[in-house]
Amino acid sequence: MVRDKSFGSCEPQGAERKPRELVRTDQLVGQGTSQPVVRPQDFSLFHSQRAAVARLQYAATQEASLAILCGPGGSGVSTVLSALPINLQHVAHVVQIDLRTLETFSKLAPYSNSEALVFAIDNCHLASDCMLGSVSDAIWRQSPKASVVLGGRGRLLTLLARDRGLLDKALLRSVLHPFSLAETRAVVQSRLSGNGLFYSERVPEVIHEVTAGIAGNIFRLIGMAQLVGGGLPGQPIEVADIEQIHERLYAAAA
Repeated sequence: MVRDKSFGSCEPQGAERKPRELVRTDQLVGQGTSQPVVRPQDFSLFHSQRAAVARLQYAATQEASLAILCGPGGSGVSTVLSALPINLQHVAHVVQIDLRTLETFSKLAPYSNSEALVFAIDNCHLASDCMLGSVSDAIWRQSPKASVVLGGRGRLLTLLARDRGLLDKALLRSVLHPFSLAETRAVVQSRLSGNGLFYSERVPEVIHEVTAGIAGNIFRLIGMAQLVGGGLPGQPIEVADIEQIHERLYAAAA
C-alpha cells in the first residue's frame, strides 16, 4: 500500500485513483447541510470554545486549508462547529456534514468560483482508516480552494497520525479543554441560583470533580439537580444529592 502525500489516502501500488464525489448538499437529509444547526449553547460559548471558534475562523478563511478540532465527548466540538456558519456568514459558505450519517459520495452541488467554501465535518473519530483522506481529496478535487474542518473525539488524532500526508497538510490543530472550576461555578450559579434554587457551598466543586469539567456532563447533571431542587422547595441541594444524581446517571449510561 502507498499513501498519496497530498491527501493521505491509501491506494494499492499501481492502482489508478478515481475521483470521488461528495454528497450533493441540496439533497442531504441527515447527512449534511449548508444551513446553520442551532444548538442550545451556540450563543453562550465558554472560554475554550470561544477560543476554538476564533482559531477556526482564521484557518477556514485560508484557501485550501485543513483545520482539526478535537476534544472529549461532551466538550463542545459539535457546538463549536455549529457556530461556524454564523461567524463566517459574511466571508464564506459553510457546508456542514456529519460523518455518522454520511454513507455515499454523489455529486457535489456546483458553486461559483468566487464563493469561498468551508466544509465542517463532525464526528470524524468514527471514520475508518483512510476515509478522512478520501473525503478531503474529494472536496479538493471539485473545489480546490475549499477549506476543510475535521472535528471529533480523541480517536481523530489517532486516525490522522496514521495518515501523515493529511496530517502534514493541517494548518491548525485545536483541542477543546474541560471547564475550569471558575467556569463550572458560573454555570451552577446561572442554572441553579438563576432559577431560584439554593445549594450548599461545596456543590459547584463536587459537580466539577465528578464531571471532570466536561461541559455535556455538567449540563446533564445540573439539569437533574434542577428537578431535585424543584421538588424540595426551600431546601438547599446538598453534596449528597449531587453524588446520588451522578451515580444514577453513571448507572444509566453503563
